[in-house]
Amino acid sequence: MSLTQVLLQQPLFKDRVFLKFQDSEVEIRYGNQGCSITIPLEDHEEIVTLFRLLQIGGLSLEQLAQVCPGIQEDIPELLMDFTRRGFLMETQRKVKSHNVNGQQFYRELYRFLEYLKQQFPPSPFSQKMVDGTITKEQLIGYALESYHVTHLCPRLLAPSLANYESRNTQKLLQDFFVSELYHERLIENSLNSVGIKPEQLEKMQPLPMTFAVCSSLGVFASQHSLTFKAALMLFEQDDKAFHELFEQQCQAKELPVEFYKPILLHAGINQEGKHEDITRVLLAEIPYVSPEEQLVVKKNMTILMESMVKRTHEILDYYGNPSNAIPRCFSSLK
Repeated sequence: MSLTQVLLQQPLFKDRVFLKFQDSEVEIRYGNQGCSITIPLEDHEEIVTLFRLLQIGGLSLEQLAQVCPGIQEDIPELLMDFTRRGFLMETQRKVKSHNVNGQQFYRELYRFLEYLKQQFPPSPFSQKMVDGTITKEQLIGYALESYHVTHLCPRLLAPSLANYESRNTQKLLQDFFVSELYHERLIENSLNSVGIKPEQLEKMQPLPMTFAVCSSLGVFASQHSLTFKAALMLFEQDDKAFHELFEQQCQAKELPVEFYKPILLHAGINQEGKHEDITRVLLAEIPYVSPEEQLVVKKNMTILMESMVKRTHEILDYYGNPSNAIPRCFSSLK
């Protein structure tokens, strides 16, 4: 099917289109009608990315094909079917891609991510804390998975220091790297208060999506500097409401103050150091961002945010199962 056969120039899912993603299919509902689409395992990531971009709109068919090259031949037929079912509309405000400086791109990226967050359902972890159904093990699991991120963070950041950057950018990255050193010691203290010893931490393995999220940051730091600088925004954003709920539920589940105080202290250190501003400061040093680079960064950030959402579900699922080992340690070989 020719690309020109799709009438919509910048397709966008209508407001009342609801998507429900599962392992092997996605369910699409619109009013009283809907359909299910089977997702081959090898195409799962790109199909999810395509649907997320259709929720945002503003991209042409050619741009969608560029972001999702593995399924580009199937995109026109999918869009034609969605159009026939009444799922799609034309993006109302067409904004032509253009070159921007780093400050402009930061503002656009911030708006893009805020809108993208609205496309996901509320955090199930926060919801379980609100309604009081979170378990003690799930709270501990959150700390265990946070340990992996803080423990690995310096080595994930380190590749960025080898990139060619301006003198000021290099200093910003070096200062940020130093500020992230030894944060895992706070989480170690937290975990020690609930009986998890340092020798156990040495043998711990992260959940798959924790590993995926960490690996993504390391790859970006080494291979795509612009995405790395943008991704720091997601890692360093402070959620005061989340931490207030976390403290309340730790107290309700009678976890010791030595458990949750170090976690809150770590959040406070990031806030006092204005770590949430690191992306804005780094992007302000960039004089030029091409339309192609803007698209690559948005694609990467969409996938990263999707991974973070899956990570939350994995934490709840694994640590909510009483038959699973806590902490997750490598078995000794005999």
